[in-house]
Amino acid sequence: MKQILVVLACTATLMIGGCGGESSLPKASGKANLRAINAIPTSSEINFLIEERSLGTASYQNSTTPAPFDDLNYTFNFEAFYAGETSSRRFASENIDVVANQDYIFLIGGSLASPTITIWQSDVRTFDEADNVFAANFAHASASLGTLDYYFADATVVPALGSQVATLSFGETSDTADYAEGNYVLTITTAGDPNDVVFISGTTSYTARDTFLLTSFDGDLNDTAPVFVRAFGGSGGTAAIPDVNFPPTIQFLNASMDLGASDIYDDEMLTSLRVANHDFLDVSAELDIAVGTLNLFYTPTGDTSAISLESTFTAFGGIRYRTVATGMAGSLATVTSVPDIAPVETHAKILPFQASNNFPFLDLYVVAPDVPIDDVAPIRRALASGEVSLSGALPAGTYDIYVTETGEKVVLAGPYRITAAIGDIVDLLIVDTVDPAVLDVLFLSGGPTP
Repeated sequence: MKQILVVLACTATLMIGGCGGESSLPKASGKANLRAINAIPTSSEINFLIEERSLGTASYQNSTTPAPFDDLNYTFNFEAFYAGETSSRRFASENIDVVANQDYIFLIGGSLASPTITIWQSDVRTFDEADNVFAANFAHASASLGTLDYYFADATVVPALGSQVATLSFGETSDTADYAEGNYVLTITTAGDPNDVVFISGTTSYTARDTFLLTSFDGDLNDTAPVFVRAFGGSGGTAAIPDVNFPPTIQFLNASMDLGASDIYDDEMLTSLRVANHDFLDVSAELDIAVGTLNLFYTPTGDTSAISLESTFTAFGGIRYRTVATGMAGSLATVTSVPDIAPVETHAKILPFQASNNFPFLDLYVVAPDVPIDDVAPIRRALASGEVSLSGALPAGTYDIYVTETGEKVVLAGPYRITAAIGDIVDLLIVDTVDPAVLDVLFLSGGPTP
């Protein structure tokens, strides 16, 4: 027994570097910062891993938080979840020797089926307390566009050829440069033509002693503009920078029987009519709105003597909003959200909104055709009335959709038979009917074939 113990102790020591010897494992001399940016427009969230340890997830146009790690050799992995599978699927890997005091940014582009990895490496930027500058560089992640010129200056400066701060193709980033703290406008044009503007920001304030990576992406269906820019801060913060030429939009839905047919105004004097005769289950067109606080006033159709419902929310540039009127007489309300309608290549999305007044909590079932729900768990449990729900993921296929009261198996609505392909958006509202014991589903997209 003693001999075995000695051998095991020596074996354990050999794993470290030999009995009585020094370790043969590599030693770190410092740390580097590591993060990933998702530039795959059709991806769901991707998981960024160092070996098998997750460094965070990122949806399209977003980044993981910078993570410090020792300057050693690592394999970095990327994974995504496909609906119908029990675990994430690894779709890309990259092995590099990490150098101390460097920032590493992994730009993952292309598609999940055919990904590309570009690594941007730069010195870690430090500042003195007295510095009144910030550091910025610019990156091109707009896969649909060719070579671009980037202009970064005061709002009074008109872009002129030769004054661009960077000329970049997809996957390229500029050198880092220092700028005085203050307000700047970012203008992006096709290379060599300052008059062919593809993006222009509003005046944006940049604070001293921080770093900013200003990255252009292709817009998706969640954006109103073809190009979207995000500023990634050195410590992990991000800020959306929309194109001022593409305002936010809003779409109105009336899911309240008690509200009745209404006119919607966006001024207290009730002179700016945005939607007329907005009746129960009506879905308006998308309307442009201004950035900032938006005040909405509902009145009975054709009657401005009384306001039946008021709501206020703050709109940010370049975003598609949806406002749903809900509730009963005496407790009418609106719910404003940003519906996730951008398609992905890993699943179909189902976007449920529970607007029933008669049932405060509902379960949503999505099952194979003609399969009873008795022994099946709901895809969404306890959907609360008037609250936005997270989207669900569906593999491609044909399904029956049912709605029940939470914890019950008595069907209140359904079956609704749908066929969903990868990339489809099944966008639906659960609403009351004239029978208080029966519900209906209004499909905005992805519904049953008529």
